[in-house]
Amino acid sequence: MFCQAGIAWQQSQPPNPIPAAQAKLQAGDVAGAAAILASAMRADPQIAAPVYLLLADCYLKTQDSKAAEATLRSGLLVHPDSPVLERALGELLFHAKVDSTEAGTHLARAAKLLPRDPEARHYYAQWAYLNARDRICAEQEREALSLTVLNDLALLQMYTLLGMCESRLENADAARTAFEHADQVNSRRTVYDPVAAMQYLQFVTRYNDDASARRIVDGILGRVPEFGPAHLEKAKQYDRGNEPARAVDEARRALAASGNDANVERAAHVLIARCLSALGDAEGSLREQQWIEAHPNPETPRR
Repeated sequence: MFCQAGIAWQQSQPPNPIPAAQAKLQAGDVAGAAAILASAMRADPQIAAPVYLLLADCYLKTQDSKAAEATLRSGLLVHPDSPVLERALGELLFHAKVDSTEAGTHLARAAKLLPRDPEARHYYAQWAYLNARDRICAEQEREALSLTVLNDLALLQMYTLLGMCESRLENADAARTAFEHADQVNSRRTVYDPVAAMQYLQFVTRYNDDASARRIVDGILGRVPEFGPAHLEKAKQYDRGNEPARAVDEARRALAASGNDANVERAAHVLIARCLSALGDAEGSLREQQWIEAHPNPETPRR
């Protein structure tokens, strides 16, 4: 009788919906996967945390962030000590609003509950950096980098963010070391990241390290010659070296290249206007001034 009761108990357990949902996902049927998971959840609200996590991921794949958030919140009500749900909800809220205090709370808790998880620490470090918690940022990123063997993309992101945090903390030596590590990783990657390199450039420029600045700019342009912001930095170097004609040419290359935002575009026109004036080209400088007046500084609100 005991054995029969045991068999009956085993037979009463609902099947794990994750394999069936994953099969749907592999076939490209996100809605089908979500339906399987949602049905299982309705049948058993106490279902394991990974089911809530996978359903939230399904909703995110269909751009339904509100449903994903609701799913993760429901999961945390059932599993209040689940670090993966804490991390997922923190990441979701952080992506929606970088200064979300609630996002920081969830990410901090996830980092504490997952002390060996570099992703949890890295996300908390990102939130900390964007919310002026630089000491927390540096501490979390250093811990993340010490945990395990990481791929080059993760190393690049982590070392770059650590350099940015240490720089704001005025830890120049630590910042330089982090940026140098990031630069080494970036240089060996198949896909070079010019944006990460620009963070290193901003650091050495802040400390008036002209030799390193020239090396970094040349390195960016050698790998990504169409990257406009690097051309602008090269133009500034020519300008500082009292070579206005070369500065103008390089700034025009910046304007014709890609990767520019409104600030880079405006800065290029300002530099061209000033250099043309120094070269005695009043008409060309006036044209640039007219463009500048027609395009106010994007950081300055119109009156």
